[in-house]
Amino acid sequence: MNKYIKYFLIIFCTVLFFNPAYSMKITHPENQYMTVSEDGIFFSGKIEKYEKVYIDGVAIKPEKTGAFSYSVPLKVGENIFAVQKKDFFFKTETLKYIITRINKADEENHNKFIEQEKCYYETTRDNVVLRSTPIDAGMNRMGYLPKGTKVFSDGRKNQFSRIYLSENNYGWVMSKDLISVNLEDRNKYVPQNFISYDCIKSDKNTTYTITLSDNVPYSAVVEDNKLIVTVYNLDNSNEIFTKEYSLDKFPRYSVCMQNGILYITFKKLPFDKNTYSNKKVKIVIDAGHGGKEAGAIGCLGDKEKLINLEVALKLKAILEQHKFNVYLTREIDKFLSLEDRVKYAQDKNALIFISIHMNSVPISSDPNLDKGTVVFYFNPQSKNLAKEISNRVSKDLKIKDNGATQASFAVIRPTEYIGVLAELAYLVNPKDVAVYRNKKFVQTSAMAIYNGLVNYIHSEI
Repeated sequence: MNKYIKYFLIIFCTVLFFNPAYSMKITHPENQYMTVSEDGIFFSGKIEKYEKVYIDGVAIKPEKTGAFSYSVPLKVGENIFAVQKKDFFFKTETLKYIITRINKADEENHNKFIEQEKCYYETTRDNVVLRSTPIDAGMNRMGYLPKGTKVFSDGRKNQFSRIYLSENNYGWVMSKDLISVNLEDRNKYVPQNFISYDCIKSDKNTTYTITLSDNVPYSAVVEDNKLIVTVYNLDNSNEIFTKEYSLDKFPRYSVCMQNGILYITFKKLPFDKNTYSNKKVKIVIDAGHGGKEAGAIGCLGDKEKLINLEVALKLKAILEQHKFNVYLTREIDKFLSLEDRVKYAQDKNALIFISIHMNSVPISSDPNLDKGTVVFYFNPQSKNLAKEISNRVSKDLKIKDNGATQASFAVIRPTEYIGVLAELAYLVNPKDVAVYRNKKFVQTSAMAIYNGLVNYIHSEI
């Protein structure tokens, strides 16, 4: 027998009989049996070059990396999917997925305002969110009420209670955060008294105080580079008291109410245009997720938490080379709550907060439609930083620039620092796999964030 034919047969038989089962890997859905309420779900994973993958008989075309994603609709009830792999030797293996879609309860009173007897309630905990609309998401936060704040409610909508603020003006708080109060006449609306308005200055802060006879609902919103603070339920003709504060460069402030006093505190900058140096700029870098919280899982099985940490460590090194004062919320693979991350940045008196992430999509979305970089901000004063970082990261990684987008993420909501959350690329989009699997991705991303940050600082000084 020709020796080349002999070698070919040996290799052929070796691959045929020792080819490991299930070289195909499905990274999403994470389980073969799931119950969801969404109207669709996506499958993502990887296969080898010599394999083909089919989902319910539909041939899926992977990228050169072997990564693939495919979105399917779901009917109410049980949905059965066959994910099939065929290799070069016509060997077939099939994974069965059973996804049960439940129908969201159509409550009789869903999305209807249910009028109730007007009466007083009080908040059961600190930091109860006062919202402008009865929606538990988005940009509708107005203020944060301390425990024991009395509010006058006249009805409910879904899980929210409507709160009287002033004539024809209402806010909303979660009904679960309220409890009825033991008042002699809890059905009678009693406005509070305005007592005084004062200002206290120190070397580090300037604090304005609005003193009232008791805690009341309040709002603190930014419009046209001004912080507008309004307190409600007052005993005057307008039932409100409003003050406007111009925001300087790098504005950092806090607004909170305690024992009938509303404190509006502005932090002073450690530098001005003539005394600026990188050493005076405190930056907290937040590597998203960690420990038991893996974050998104990519088509090839990459864990978001590990990529985030790599970029954060590299960014810290670059910033320190340029003499910035830098801190990391985590330097190892460990879990941190969102509250811990925020408190860490506040305790460090950070000027800048940058949270690093890799992007994903809702399970009902098609991962192939979303790609590129997006940087989120919550407070308007953080928008320019988000734009600079998004522009530079997308340019240097040569991917789509989705720009700066306002979103309500816990780590970027605080006003004590200028915070952004950078989603560098989409882990679940097969086309972005080549981007974040590139050996230069970590260095390029970190350097791009650094350059975006520097551009922002120089434009603000």
